[in-house]
Amino acid sequence: MQTVATVMTPEVSSVDRDFPLLKAIAIMAKRAISCVVVREGPRPIGILTERDLVRKLFAAGGDPAMFRVGDVMTTPPQTVTEETTTLEALQLLRTRAFRRLPVVDPNGALVGIVTQTDLLHAVIADLEEASRLKSEILSTVSHELRTPIALIAGYVDLLSEGTFEPLQPRQQEVVARVQRTSSQLVDLVNAAFELIQLEAGRVSIACNPIDVEALFEQLGREFRALVPEGVSLHWRNELGTQPILGDHAKLKASLKNVVDNALKFTTAGRVEVMAAWADGLLTFVVQDTGIGIPAADLSHIFELFRQVDASDTRRFAGVGLGLHVVKRLLDVLGGRIAVDSTPGVGSTFRITIPAPRVMGGPPTRP
Repeated sequence: MQTVATVMTPEVSSVDRDFPLLKAIAIMAKRAISCVVVREGPRPIGILTERDLVRKLFAAGGDPAMFRVGDVMTTPPQTVTEETTTLEALQLLRTRAFRRLPVVDPNGALVGIVTQTDLLHAVIADLEEASRLKSEILSTVSHELRTPIALIAGYVDLLSEGTFEPLQPRQQEVVARVQRTSSQLVDLVNAAFELIQLEAGRVSIACNPIDVEALFEQLGREFRALVPEGVSLHWRNELGTQPILGDHAKLKASLKNVVDNALKFTTAGRVEVMAAWADGLLTFVVQDTGIGIPAADLSHIFELFRQVDASDTRRFAGVGLGLHVVKRLLDVLGGRIAVDSTPGVGSTFRITIPAPRVMGGPPTRP
């Protein structure tokens, strides 16, 4: 964070409080400045601005030659030192509706002046730099995490399938729990990485044939161990085997996040995923019999880190990344997502995205 010393103006015009107002006006006009600092000895006690001249002189209805600077000056709320951070100085200005602050040395003597505009530029620059560093760190960390986490998840899948040796029922139960947890961790890291790429503008769009039936088969395998007990997951493809054109990775990530969200909030009943195509638009509908979403929360669920229940005692895990990433991905692809929900009955998410059909040629298999 920058300090006032980096943005202040050290060469500041100043006058005594008993200085003739007419002469102060002449100084401001000659030097083309909008204010002068008023001091008593070396210490600043106020600021004379063009606004003071217009407002106070006209209100008094007097002749400028009859006034001293101290009669119309504005007393500043507080001074700042060169070590004061730009953010602290800006907060002082904003709370008192001032636009300038005198800068003093440790003895209280005037050494400069700082304006609201200078402080704003400095704070914005600091925030942009902090955001850039945050994105770089998160991008590096998430990138480095993806490979080992994917490796762990892969070995857990092999264990679950009995590749090394058949598992006993108790072992299958434990491995299934590890599989669910590792899958959630993979999805969380992928969502974080995707969000970082979106915020940095490092997103390219692919366009190749996609077989929706094959996509459903792959997602079905990935969700097999994640479906809660007492819940059934169904896939219904009304497109047939005719491929469509689109970005397979982003389409899969979007749909997977929505299905994962539906399973998370459905404790009994079913989740159904349907795909249809008409007039150049691909539509996915994800319908569940979960807890539903209150009407007051529907407009917020796609916001970053937003959860319907954000309390420390909430029943459902998550950090509020999934649906936000879906919304951002669909924005990139020219699609959209909508939701209808009734608390206690369930929710229906509808994804629509431009996707022309492919006339001939093999589809892209997952």
